[in-house]
Amino acid sequence: MHAHSNINPNAVTAVYTQSRIPRYKDNALIEALPPLLDYESLGVDLFDLPEFDSVQRTWPAHERIHMVSELLDSMVVLNRHVHLGWAVDMLVRQGYVARVPRTASHTRTYQKLYEARKANAPFSVRTKQNATAQLSSALLGVSGVGKTSSLKRILNLYPQVIYHPDLDITQITYLHIEAPHDGVSTKGLAFSILRELDRLIPDGNYYERFGKKSYSAETLLNHAARLMHTHCVGLLVADEIQNLKNGGKSMEKMMALLVSASNELGVPILFVGTNRAANVLGLDASPARRSVGNAIYNWTALQRSSDLKKPDEWEDFISTVWPFQWLHNPVPLTQSLSDLMFHHSQGITDIAVKLFASVQWQCILDQSETITAQVIEQVWKRDFELIHTMMDAYRLNDPEALDKYHDIAPLKSEKLLDNALNRYEGVRVREKFVRPGHRDFVPTITATLKAMGIDAELASQIASSVETDGKAKNLLDGTQAALDKVKPPKKTKATKEGAADQRKSAAELPPDDYRNAIAAARDGKTTVFAQLDAMGHVCDLDELLELS
Repeated sequence: MHAHSNINPNAVTAVYTQSRIPRYKDNALIEALPPLLDYESLGVDLFDLPEFDSVQRTWPAHERIHMVSELLDSMVVLNRHVHLGWAVDMLVRQGYVARVPRTASHTRTYQKLYEARKANAPFSVRTKQNATAQLSSALLGVSGVGKTSSLKRILNLYPQVIYHPDLDITQITYLHIEAPHDGVSTKGLAFSILRELDRLIPDGNYYERFGKKSYSAETLLNHAARLMHTHCVGLLVADEIQNLKNGGKSMEKMMALLVSASNELGVPILFVGTNRAANVLGLDASPARRSVGNAIYNWTALQRSSDLKKPDEWEDFISTVWPFQWLHNPVPLTQSLSDLMFHHSQGITDIAVKLFASVQWQCILDQSETITAQVIEQVWKRDFELIHTMMDAYRLNDPEALDKYHDIAPLKSEKLLDNALNRYEGVRVREKFVRPGHRDFVPTITATLKAMGIDAELASQIASSVETDGKAKNLLDGTQAALDKVKPPKKTKATKEGAADQRKSAAELPPDDYRNAIAAARDGKTTVFAQLDAMGHVCDLDELLELS
């Protein structure tokens, strides 16, 4: 298909491919769609992982952080994705079977919509159940398993707007609307449809013409239905359908209207939501029956076999993602690492990918450059604390606890990266800007020496001497200089020059270092014992005997 800019900048011009399936033949709406795809072709079209080359592991940290972030927009194709793609394609094509433009049946639908509007009803009261109503379905499952993101990738395989020059119609293959968190009013549903149509058909000016707030809900829905029929909408996706549970008494009416729209217009509906949506769909026998009748099963978390050699969904997923390590020291996937990642994510792909990315961010920023079980545990405990309770409930399959956390809402990836950058940026800034003369210079070096077991007074003396020397440029240099001062000097041969060097280095020793006694004895021509006694390093023998 080719871009069509004269009629609509969002549209492509229809190019028809004759179908071998008898029901689809000679239907312009169907034959303008992309060709049917087999398993491998659909999988290739959906598969999306970052462009990776092992040389990227040598790149600077700031570039590798960006590469790791690309994992968050990736997609590992599993059987469920291909099956969903086929199911969506079947919904769209079979929904078009009885909807051939410029035919008598097409015109009759306009007539019924006209009669409904005269009766101040959204649709004809003479609704007749037909086969098309059986086409609608539901995609339900826990949050974080990729329902909506996978569906969007599948829908993106279709041109959303197709212009047919010979028929002079603009076809919309799908509309995607979402239910707000406070539920949906009847007017809200109509406004959502009109806004989306206005976006796709900018020269129609539909929202301004038909979206007046003074209109009744019935009038608004009638306008929305007529425009959907005019533009041959192939599929209506009603996302976040569980939010209808917050709609109070209007929920049953809303579901009835959606069913009526599907029946009257012949437009299949795909309900998308979390497991809570099952209650919404179950309120009415018709949507409940239709939601389970078209080959789309409930999306649970990924199942595992616990054996990388005999993979299930989890093993396929983690084995595909794991090689994408932008670290100097990549590690192979082991059974224990796979089990640990599953333990924390419970097969919820959104959490698994974010945990994998967060672990790499830490390894890059702290320069450890190696993924270990300890790092995974550390990142999980620190950065994913907000979802620990929810994941425990899911891990234990506790119905009461799960009812409190009906929708697992993982942390946003942007916040995870911000936390990692802020944590290590603080360390780097401190090292860079705390210089000799800064109020934290001596206390920080002193604290470091004390942590190594050095006496507090001596640690303070050494830290002060480092500052006095004036050789350290920053806190890192100062700490290293202090550590050098407490290291024992290297042994040298007993030469005259060596003796002079020893005397010189003795002057740099800490005041209570016993080696000072050797230099003092040599210079004062006394005994080492006498000098040790003068320094207070010789204990009282009588006191020692009393202790025994």
